[in-house]
Amino acid sequence: MIFFDLNTSPKDIDHLREPHRHHFYTFILITEGSGSHEIDFENYDLKPNRLFLIAPGQVHAWNKLNSVKGFVALFNDSFVALAKGRKLISAWPLFRPHLPNYKDLTIHEQNLWIEELKSMEQEVTSPDSFSQDSIFYSIGKLLVRTSRLYLNQTPKNESHDFLFTFQEQIEKHFLELRAPKEYAALLNITPNHLNSLSKKKSGKTAGELIRQRVLLEAKRLLAHTELSVAEIAYKLNFEDNSYFGRYFKNTPVKHQKHSEALR
Repeated sequence: MIFFDLNTSPKDIDHLREPHRHHFYTFILITEGSGSHEIDFENYDLKPNRLFLIAPGQVHAWNKLNSVKGFVALFNDSFVALAKGRKLISAWPLFRPHLPNYKDLTIHEQNLWIEELKSMEQEVTSPDSFSQDSIFYSIGKLLVRTSRLYLNQTPKNESHDFLFTFQEQIEKHFLELRAPKEYAALLNITPNHLNSLSKKKSGKTAGELIRQRVLLEAKRLLAHTELSVAEIAYKLNFEDNSYFGRYFKNTPVKHQKHSEALR
């Protein structure tokens, strides 16, 4: 588990202005200041009372930082397992592809977060034989608090459950499965039904959601590695560069640099 306080050590993030891949689950709470940062190439404003969630594998970069204060907590599956008693983050309704990367907290909610984060900071800076246990419990409390925020603001229904399950399957299999009919088979429904449910809940076809995930991984590799386009195509299990380019021909790419590289 890693923790740092933006109030006392803002220079610690200066070297993270370049896009970098996160290997931890991350909470970032902004309490003061303004600015912006990117998560998977989408720009987000930094503002007071805003809580960000970043999942392992996502690419992040700090941009503008104007007197920003707050807290950053990073933890891995071990902490999740100890806090929840299970090994998988799937035990929590968080860090999902279809969920927003941030929540704006009320003043009351932020104060509760600050209290818990300051308690964690105390355990990190002045550890004793009970500090690790205390941090485990704090992570558990923050996971519960965040889960309640998402569940209270995201009504549960059948199509929501379907989208969650479908995107979980995409996350597991996007490197080897590209056809909607292959995912339909995994979900025990027809390809037409899969496409209909996908369009109804997300506004995108099943094929678009699959291509979106593959494209995101390609953009991450372009930003985070020195791999050539040919090497990225191989890593993503494309037969050759020309097929790699054709695959993205009809897929919108927001960033010109990525668009030119992938075409």
